[in-house]
Amino acid sequence: MVRAVFLFVMMALPLKGVCAWFSGSDALTSAHQRLLEGNTAESFDAMVEAWQQEKTSTEHRHLTELLSLAISEDCGRSLSTLSLPSWLESMVIRRETVQTPNRVYYQFSIYGNSNQGIASLSFAEWPNQSLILSELTEENENQFKLEFEAVAGAVPAGLYKLDLTSKEGEAWSSWVLIAQPEPIQKISWKDSRSWRIAPRIDLKSTCPRPFLSMNLYQQTGVEDAPIWSEDKDKNLPTSLPVIDVPNGQYWFSVALIERRWQGAILFEDVQRIARSIDLPDIDLKELSLNKDVK
Repeated sequence: MVRAVFLFVMMALPLKGVCAWFSGSDALTSAHQRLLEGNTAESFDAMVEAWQQEKTSTEHRHLTELLSLAISEDCGRSLSTLSLPSWLESMVIRRETVQTPNRVYYQFSIYGNSNQGIASLSFAEWPNQSLILSELTEENENQFKLEFEAVAGAVPAGLYKLDLTSKEGEAWSSWVLIAQPEPIQKISWKDSRSWRIAPRIDLKSTCPRPFLSMNLYQQTGVEDAPIWSEDKDKNLPTSLPVIDVPNGQYWFSVALIERRWQGAILFEDVQRIARSIDLPDIDLKELSLNKDVK
């Protein structure tokens, strides 16, 4: 599939554009060629090398476009042949945009499970910009989640390094390529009880369909576990369901979650909208009409 898409892109570009794709560093040229040949993992390795070299803005853009093409092969599963160590059961990297009535902010988190326990974890942007550096405790060494709150915007596309050390002192590391953040806001409030979801454009995507995660929190305990939650991966709802909770004010969030892989590592790109709501959900207009009928 990648080869067909790649050839289509090449044919669609003017001659000058085709030359630009194959100009620049040897690593960038190699990444293009390996992907065209169907060697996705080798293309990934060449992309990692290309990110470590000096790049023009055009080469930077080509690298992000090339990663998107490589992911389209099988949603990124063949990007890397590096497997997780026996002591690491799962690894998830999540980039999240949160939109509330008062502000928009950005979160980045790494979470997973380890049967042996994790002693330390670090995540840094090449060459040496640390985002996450943490020593884990007994409370979270097996089920861990480490977060970084970005100030200026979503964590950008580029090359990153992930390093973990188990409680037994075993080290594991992986290069990580982050794709370009989604430029379009795909979910937004319609009114206080409903929201809009943009139609899916890439109907032939090899990735799973986006799913919706709805969560209800106590107004004073947003950092705690939700008191109600529901996930939907089909027929995504666009309005608040009936929730049986005591009268009061709550914090309600809806997240549209898209997934892809880099070999054994799962990536989640999340767009979340959240606001304060009053429950139970009563249609005041309908209530007024009923009173008029009486």
